[in-house]
Amino acid sequence: MPIISKIKVLFTWIVGVAMLISVLVNPPLAPFVPEPYDPGSVEVEKMLIADNGASDYVIVRGAACSASEENAALTLQSYLKQISGATLPIVTDAAPVAEKEIIVGKTNREGAAYTVDRAALGDEGLTIRTVGRKLVIAGGEKRGTLYGVYTFLEEVLGCHWYTASLIVVPPSPKLEIPVELNITQKPRLEYRETDWISPRDAVYSVANKLNGNTYRSLSPAQGSTVGYTGGFCHTLTTSILPSSVYFAQHPEYYAWDCIKKQRTPNQLCLTNPDVLALVIQQVRSMLAANPGAQIISLTQHDNQDYCTCDACKAVDEYEGSHSGTMIRFVNAVADAVKDDYPNVAIDTFAYQYTRKAPKHVVPRDNVIVRLCSIECCFAHDLDDPACSDNVNFCADLRAWKEICKRLYVWDYTTNYGNFLGPFPDFGVIQDNIRFFTDNNVVGIYEEGNYMAAQCNAEFAELRAYMLAKLMWNPNLDYDRVMNGFLMAYYGDGWQYVREYIDMTTRNTGTRCRHMHIFDSMTDKGVLDLTPNDIAYCDGLWAKAEELAQTPDHLRRVQMSELSWRYWKGCNKAAEFSRWQLPEQWKGANKRLFRDYGTFGITRFSEGAMLTARPDFCATPDKWRD
Repeated sequence: MPIISKIKVLFTWIVGVAMLISVLVNPPLAPFVPEPYDPGSVEVEKMLIADNGASDYVIVRGAACSASEENAALTLQSYLKQISGATLPIVTDAAPVAEKEIIVGKTNREGAAYTVDRAALGDEGLTIRTVGRKLVIAGGEKRGTLYGVYTFLEEVLGCHWYTASLIVVPPSPKLEIPVELNITQKPRLEYRETDWISPRDAVYSVANKLNGNTYRSLSPAQGSTVGYTGGFCHTLTTSILPSSVYFAQHPEYYAWDCIKKQRTPNQLCLTNPDVLALVIQQVRSMLAANPGAQIISLTQHDNQDYCTCDACKAVDEYEGSHSGTMIRFVNAVADAVKDDYPNVAIDTFAYQYTRKAPKHVVPRDNVIVRLCSIECCFAHDLDDPACSDNVNFCADLRAWKEICKRLYVWDYTTNYGNFLGPFPDFGVIQDNIRFFTDNNVVGIYEEGNYMAAQCNAEFAELRAYMLAKLMWNPNLDYDRVMNGFLMAYYGDGWQYVREYIDMTTRNTGTRCRHMHIFDSMTDKGVLDLTPNDIAYCDGLWAKAEELAQTPDHLRRVQMSELSWRYWKGCNKAAEFSRWQLPEQWKGANKRLFRDYGTFGITRFSEGAMLTARPDFCATPDKWRD
């Protein structure tokens, strides 16, 4: 027998022995047996809205209704047509009262039969109720009524906007609704924003009640937005007082580095009165040019180059935090504009060196503080007292809530150094959002893979959907909402994908380890799996692929599995194992890279593109340019 063949036989024998030892040490997991999905149903008395493409009902809107309420009536009409085949006429409240009406928004029908407390509902609260044989959908005139229509379509008629292109509209030629409906909702958060892919779509965003303006513009008919003018973040040395314009002539406007004994253009000197005067002037110009402005961001840049001049140092030492100079500065700007612009807020960060609340100064009522969780562990709940990486953040949040009337949070939901790998945070996102809202947070930005259109290799659409739903209702039935998405997105194999999510969630952050947003895929805090765990997960993906009903289902399964394959490649596990012959594990690398091309993946991480010339002898975390 040739020597090479003998070596291959010996190698195969060694691998076999190693695998046998692994099985003996780690007994195989019991096979996963999915339980049937039960969407839940209760028999109730119904009233008929449409039958066989015909209806006795009309949709009534106010003759002088808002743009979003007019859109609400049109949206309802459109979807009722898709569901039942019946086109319900839209009339104004100038029409005579009919027996069977669907009343949308503010109309003259309110009075003896029913009233709507819009003061209590605010801009976004909604109410859906039946009054005799009439259906009333109403709420805040800005967004509440429109949200009410989407809530009715979703919670009563079973429509879902899972992604921008995956919209479920179940047909019902005989369309009935409960005789007794009484739904009232009002969000705890005034600002709800996330990124990913579908949240950039306006219809998806309205349907799922995202109201920020960072990734899409919503028209008045879509309820407009709670928005930032002149920049969303890191603005002080860019859009407000750009160092590219001022630093050369006025280095004194910028931060003093007491170690290097020089000025840096990367942050401002916040105790310089000329800086304050210029920033106030710039903010006033921005507000004059944008009459509808709601929030102006005055936020530090993404570095540690804070000012250490004598004046700034004295303030920060007195306040016990670098937030001392920042809050004093933004307070002064807020005071300068509040009388002329009473509906505008000045926003700033509690981020990295400014994360700790000051001891003495208190943010003005027209100041928003955005607390950022960038240093935290996302394998454990943020308020888990056993998680040492999160204890200080919790203390900071609770300190800010005591002094800040409008507290926002900038939270994180992906691995920015490894967009293509798993980030098993599904076990904490609901508890974290509850923690925020329970501690007076009124706005949340859930930052994720904002470049996911270039590198959707994990659960971008699922995570965006769950975050949007949780920001509207932190106490929703998490399992039911997630399962509904998975069933529509992956088809009959969805429960195997769910089991993979649960399996990886259980095995992240084990043994007091942590998971952060820049961790290596070889970090045991990200995933700690035995060989049998890995084989079990492989089987779950294989079964999900086998049961895919349509090409779309199959494509989504295979695309989502890429993150799992990336993790295995980085950890030299399963088909990527170096216990195999080189042509085998190199072949696995080549197939992974080929599939990146198939699924249009061009980006590796926040700061790197996927290389066009990978070294297949290297692990996939090295395939970056």
